[in-house]
Amino acid sequence: MLSVGLVGLPNAGKSTLFNLLTKRQVSAENFPFCTIEPNSGIVEVPDDRVASLSKISDSAKEVYAGIEFVDIAGLVKDASSGAGLGNQFLSHIKEVDLILLVIRCFENQKVIHVENRVNPQEDQEILELELILADQQMLEKTLPRIEKESKTSKDKLSSEKIQIVQKILEKLSANEPAKSYQIDETADNELHKWRKGLNLLTDKPVLRLANINQEGQNIEYQSDFDLDILLESSISDMTSEERQELEISEQTGLDKMIKACYNRLNLATFLTTGKTESRAWTFTNGMTAPQCASKIHTDFEKTFIKAEVIGYDDFLTAGSWKKAIENGKLRSEGKNYVMQDGDIVEFKVGA
Repeated sequence: MLSVGLVGLPNAGKSTLFNLLTKRQVSAENFPFCTIEPNSGIVEVPDDRVASLSKISDSAKEVYAGIEFVDIAGLVKDASSGAGLGNQFLSHIKEVDLILLVIRCFENQKVIHVENRVNPQEDQEILELELILADQQMLEKTLPRIEKESKTSKDKLSSEKIQIVQKILEKLSANEPAKSYQIDETADNELHKWRKGLNLLTDKPVLRLANINQEGQNIEYQSDFDLDILLESSISDMTSEERQELEISEQTGLDKMIKACYNRLNLATFLTTGKTESRAWTFTNGMTAPQCASKIHTDFEKTFIKAEVIGYDDFLTAGSWKKAIENGKLRSEGKNYVMQDGDIVEFKVGA
């Protein structure tokens, strides 16, 4: 399961957001470094299609796709040099697939800011710089080892590896992320694997969340999406009736954020439905039908025969498998079929 790391300065709202996401109570007290070990929790990805399919199929159970969120303790300026709780937390970021920068954008004298001011753009720059410096330090230690190995080993790619590290270090020295330098697509496949295996922090995709307060003064900030985390917490336990009465949308800002993270990870969903359950299955865009079949059972990729597929909209219009087949909407797809988001599928496999 792919994971999202909540990264920000202390008291930016990370732990409160994590509590809201998972309903797990972790420390969110109003002081720096209250989170010492990373907390993680699996969160359902909102998907109205599952409930619709469950109703049509009279399913006994609904199962949603999941995504892991990890609450990583607050970074501070000079964390890469050991300030605050230092590299301990930078190492935790290595384990996640997507970095969600949580940036405080509201004024509130009751909530401590570790820099004694509220400036979202500066906060973002501090976080990005610490990630760059951590990568820089790692590569500066890696380079001499590769240079030494190139003199003694028979690694034919050693000279290319040295050049790659040097080029990335040039980017990092200019305060640019590692992902701003990518090797040529025609390069040796082993070199691509090695480049990916460096697992640099600034290679990871990033989303920026502005933590705002609708009742307070907010600082202008260019983010990927805004979220009033405190407000979302206050409405999280409301019933559908209460939401309707207060004219609050069923799809919350939190739902949109979860979906945005899911999409940024290049994930999509195929669906299965029947009496036992209606379920959303996660796959990476570009995966073939046999690869997706392995999500249900690892052996299914090897024993795959075909996939019987109906588009979600066609299934919803028909109202049942039988009607969809009668309407000519069922497709039989082979091993080279690239699965699409919203495909409803039955895999046919051998023994």
